[in-house]
Amino acid sequence: MNRLLFLTVLVLGFGQLKSQTIEIGQDAKEIKQLIQWSTQQRTGFDSYGNSKGNNVTWDVKYNNGLITDVIQCYSNQYLIDFRVSASFCKHYIMEYGQLAYVLTQYEDVSTEQLTEFYENNYGEYKSGKFYFSDDYKHYSKIYLANNGYATVEWRKTEPDELPADIQTKISNKLKAEQDAEEKRIKEEEERKQKEREIKSKTYDLKENNISLYNQTFSEIKSDIADYFQKSSSYYHSSNIPSYTDLANGNEKKYRFTNTYTAYYKLEDHSRESVDYGSVIDAGSYDVRQNKEIKLVSGTDNSCSLFNSISVKIPTIKIQGYEVMTEATFPNIKVDYAKGVTIVKIKSGEVEFKSFPPDEDIQIKLKEKLKSEPNGKYIVQYEVGNIAGKEFVNTELEKKTTKVGSGWLLLGLLLLGLLL
Repeated sequence: MNRLLFLTVLVLGFGQLKSQTIEIGQDAKEIKQLIQWSTQQRTGFDSYGNSKGNNVTWDVKYNNGLITDVIQCYSNQYLIDFRVSASFCKHYIMEYGQLAYVLTQYEDVSTEQLTEFYENNYGEYKSGKFYFSDDYKHYSKIYLANNGYATVEWRKTEPDELPADIQTKISNKLKAEQDAEEKRIKEEEERKQKEREIKSKTYDLKENNISLYNQTFSEIKSDIADYFQKSSSYYHSSNIPSYTDLANGNEKKYRFTNTYTAYYKLEDHSRESVDYGSVIDAGSYDVRQNKEIKLVSGTDNSCSLFNSISVKIPTIKIQGYEVMTEATFPNIKVDYAKGVTIVKIKSGEVEFKSFPPDEDIQIKLKEKLKSEPNGKYIVQYEVGNIAGKEFVNTELEKKTTKVGSGWLLLGLLLLGLLL
């Protein structure tokens, strides 16, 4: 219904398309200038193939030096709302130097056609013979003018000039719409207040979504395991000694055993979009995470392990709103062993001949190696237990000839240099 409220003229000037809203009470000279300008600038063709410059004319009428009527006529202009082509003139009628009302008179559209169109599109706001805008500040009236043209008259509503029954009807509708709008505003404010209250808190991930907590803990364990294992993308940047380093060392083995408590907390630094009217300042989504890692036991005093892995706890939904979370993962025990050794395997029995691993690691390696064929082997191994997530990785080089331990050690060193 806003199309009945404002008559918009598109003005093409300085290579740019501008929009000017014509309103009741606007100065007559401004209306004249606008209509003259818009008519002169209508050149080329619109999307329906109509000539923009050749099917529009304009004129002005005066009385005692004052503008009384600014006229803009269209010939065979396609009307999107009507879905017909029509010839018509708009009369911008002036009183006391200002726009008083607008008449649109059609040569080839009947009052019956106009009435059908308005009933279909604006019947909800019809009262008597008037079709009102959705805020009842303006109305349109359809009639057959004395000159024989089907006419739509557009005016500003003056309530005191309307019949009493229409005034009452309008008043009731406005009151109902006002009440509905106040209710909507109140509900929206209550919704925003509820959202602010919910989002102002930080929620314990374990208490509010145990499945996401467990999933995050599983990801932490996997990231730590990846950090240590040879196949890990972290491998070359880690502080874990290589097999070459171990082969050249005295003990031929490395052990990392530490226990941590990890705490993570999300903070929302996002900004909402702000509409300044002509400019919209786009908002941003900015969730940041703080962490606090404590060493429960072990030698990793700087907690460097947790600086080498990427952990991100998730946000969750509370009553449909995305909220920030915090999570504590206590007593994360990290046990990792890596080394090189020489073993003899016979009938499923594994004997450590040189550079034996720690006893608990020997148990795991025996279980891993017992199914290998009989023989002597140089074994590279890594064994880990990350908060219950275990892995055992081995690489074997079999010695097919009988050689002394010195030669095996030399082979071990050469193998290490190749890695």
